[in-house]
Amino acid sequence: MTSFDPLARLDAQMSDVSDVYVGAGQDAESYIGGLERALREAVCAPFLVTATVDEPGFPNANVGDTITGQCVAHSEGYWLVYQSENDRFMCFWGADVDNLGAPGIFGSPLGCWSA
Repeated sequence: MTSFDPLARLDAQMSDVSDVYVGAGQDAESYIGGLERALREAVCAPFLVTATVDEPGFPNANVGDTITGQCVAHSEGYWLVYQSENDRFMCFWGADVDNLGAPGIFGSPLGCWSA
């Protein structure tokens, strides 16, 4: 099993915008720049969080499963989590860190943060 530093992976993947949706009429550069600034402002020292998988699930986790990862950023009920065993970022949602849901969103850090 390979282990990666969550914040190093975040920095390394921050430029990946391949899965960021930019709406019609929006200036992509401004939108992505604002998204990156907001994510960087929410970065925290990594800590372990757990969530219950919600619909539609993940490729290797079914609805109702419990999954864990390292939270690398959070703001207003939105948690960006890194799972080193799968080398992926994903979203957890919820107001209470002890009761989070994982709605099956994963991808680049900015793609997750924009979901």
